Amino acid sequence: MCYVALGITVPAFLHQLQAAVVGWTFWVGMIKAPVFGIIIALVGCHQGFEVERNASSVGRHTTQAVVESIFLVIVADAAFSITFSWLGV
Repeated sequence: MCYVALGITVPAFLHQLQAAVVGWTFWVGMIKAPVFGIIIALVGCHQGFEVERNASSVGRHTTQAVVESIFLVIVADAAFSITFSWLGV
């Protein structure tokens, strides 16, 4: 896509990617991604158990699950940012 849209060759892209992704950048992502996934799964399961037997309830709880997940992921990301900045990462 970078080649088509921006004219950046594959070797140039890979060189810049390798320079940008240092050791900790990779590991921070590997730590945060499962935590975010767990948050989303737990909120989705919790809201799924609250659904009643009608379409209105499904829609309401689906919307609530999305909003809660987004909010909690933002809060968790802020907590990670504070923690990683405190650790000097």
